[in-house]
Amino acid sequence: MKGIIFDLDGTLLDSFSLRVESWYSAFKKNNIEVNAEELKPLIGIPGLVLASYFCDIPEKIEQDEEEIFKEKIHANAFFEDVWPTLNKLDETKVQWMIVTSSRRSFVSLLQVKQEKIITIDDVVYGKPSTEPYELALSRMKTGKDSTIVAGDSINDMIPARTMGMKAILVTHGMERDIEVYDEKIREISEILQFV
Repeated sequence: MKGIIFDLDGTLLDSFSLRVESWYSAFKKNNIEVNAEELKPLIGIPGLVLASYFCDIPEKIEQDEEEIFKEKIHANAFFEDVWPTLNKLDETKVQWMIVTSSRRSFVSLLQVKQEKIITIDDVVYGKPSTEPYELALSRMKTGKDSTIVAGDSINDMIPARTMGMKAILVTHGMERDIEVYDEKIREISEILQFV
């Protein structure tokens, strides 16, 4: 493998529960009743799309969610094996990118080279569209036959499979109700077995 495309929330960043809580709080702040269980399968799609499922003010809800999330997340929220794994990939000259449905204003707070991240602000259509993955391949200069995708949600797996890339489901020990993937790993460091 010459390249790996990683999801951010729930894959590299230990943030899944915090995202659910932040969305729930944003809806509640705006007097919109949403069950947290309804939100869980939607984490990973673009915020405006998620919010529009439940209200007619998606821009306001997305903005509130991002603010709540930024207040609660911290720079050390990466899973502990993420940086050793990314450093090893750099040493072995394996290209990697992060594709996220988060806004650039949020990811700019993280200690990651911004040229390594494709956000919802960089594309017209976010996940599960293939557009952000096509942009990642273009920037890495790798082909889809030599690139794998690692993520924790169906919204990561579908575009990978649609494009013919190997889809690696990362569980971090959590049960996932996802059946569309090629391989399953528990921790990010296990991705090294595929390169």
